[in-house]
Amino acid sequence: MIVEIPESIAQFLPRDPHKRSRSVLEGIVIGAYTEALISRGRAFELLGLNHWTGEDFFRRRGVFTNYDLEEFRQDIGA
Repeated sequence: MIVEIPESIAQFLPRDPHKRSRSVLEGIVIGAYTEALISRGRAFELLGLNHWTGEDFFRRRGVFTNYDLEEFRQDIGA
């Protein structure tokens, strides 16, 4: 797949091709997770991270758990 990225955005990506590719992947996965398109576990899997390194990765980037009131009610059996 080829995606065109405007230079005004590309300038913020790493110059190294491998790091650049990884940065774009991370952004797509974080976006998919925050839009509730994929689960947290699936996000970690796509990034090749285990649970703990995934949690640390998300924490360092300010990505919070998608967990709403209805899910909480289900968890407590209300």
